[in-house]
Amino acid sequence: MSTLFFLQDSRSYVGNDMLFWAKGGNGYTTNVDKAEVYTLEQAQSRHNARETDIPWPVEYIRSKTRPAVDFQYVKRIEALAGTGIVLVAPRRMKREPTKCVHCGRFIKDIDRFAPCPHCDGDNRP
Repeated sequence: MSTLFFLQDSRSYVGNDMLFWAKGGNGYTTNVDKAEVYTLEQAQSRHNARETDIPWPVEYIRSKTRPAVDFQYVKRIEALAGTGIVLVAPRRMKREPTKCVHCGRFIKDIDRFAPCPHCDGDNRP
């Protein structure tokens, strides 16, 4: 039986990532290396005080972790400085005109999910 637990704040997520109480009560984190570890008694007590704080066994959560990079903490210019890499500007994608799925006539983008103004066909997905 597990004796150490992480405490999830189950009220929200960051992307697909769970939020855990951070060490020292410093808010929440998705990084289990920065998450507070609780004893069985502490975890149960905190869950009893607030049912949205869910205890998870440390071994179980660690077996489900995977490396990830949070885009908020990376800077492309900083990372590539001095590497010799020169980024190419992205090409503009050519937009295909929207056609009615019923009569095949061109329609305005604003009308693509409304009945066709030419044949009254329903273009909603």
